[in-house]
Amino acid sequence: MIFLSIFDTIFLVIIMDKITIFLIRHSEQLKINTLLNNSENSQIANEKIILSVEGEKKAEALSKIKELSNLNSIWSSTYVRALATAKYIAERNNLEIQISTDLNERKIGNLDSLSKLKDKFTHTFTTEQLLDENLKNKDGENRFEVNRRMTSFINKLLAEYTGSKIAIVSHGASIKFLLMNWCSLNENFELFYKNKVLKIDSPSVIKLEFNKNSLLNLSQIY
Repeated sequence: MIFLSIFDTIFLVIIMDKITIFLIRHSEQLKINTLLNNSENSQIANEKIILSVEGEKKAEALSKIKELSNLNSIWSSTYVRALATAKYIAERNNLEIQISTDLNERKIGNLDSLSKLKDKFTHTFTTEQLLDENLKNKDGENRFEVNRRMTSFINKLLAEYTGSKIAIVSHGASIKFLLMNWCSLNENFELFYKNKVLKIDSPSVIKLEFNKNSLLNLSQIY
C-alpha cells in the first residue's frame, strides 16, 4: 500500500485542478482595401476574410508548437480566418473544432461613423478603447462588452474542463480586452504582465495557467 504525505496530496490536487488555456490570435489575414460602409454588410464581410497564403503557412507552423500538442479541446470564433487557423491545430490533435460567438472579434460598427470618431483620436481605435472601456462606435462594441463575453466564456471553461489543456483561437482586440483582466498598459500602450510586454501579432500564443479560477501564470510562447 502506498501512503502519500500531505504535501504529495496537495501537489496532486493542484495538478488535477490545473487548467491551461492557450489564447491564440489567428494567423495573417488577406489584406483587403475596403469594407462596405453599411454596418451589417461590413460586419459580414469582415467575418468572411480568409487567411493570406503566408497566413496559411504560419498557421501550419504554429500548429507544430510542442505545447499545442495533447490538447483536450479546441475552440474558435465563427470568423473564417480564426477557423482556418484552428484547423491545423485541430488536425494535429485529432480534435473537432468547437465554435462560440463569444470569441468573435470586437464589432467595430458603422465605418462612416468610425471615420468621424477617428478625427478626435490621438491613437488607434483599439488603443483608445484600451484607455476607455466605455468608448464605442455606432452599432459597435466597447471594451467592457467584449471583456464581459470573453471572460464569461473563460469562466465556463474553467468550470467544465478541470485538468485540461485547451486552445482558443480568437482575435486581436478581443484578446487584448480579455487580457486587461490581468495586464496593464505601459507608456507605449502595450500590454504587459510582470514587466514582460505581450505582442498580440498574427499569429501569437498567450499561455494562461489556472488553478480552478485563479490565474497562476501568464506568458507568451509564440
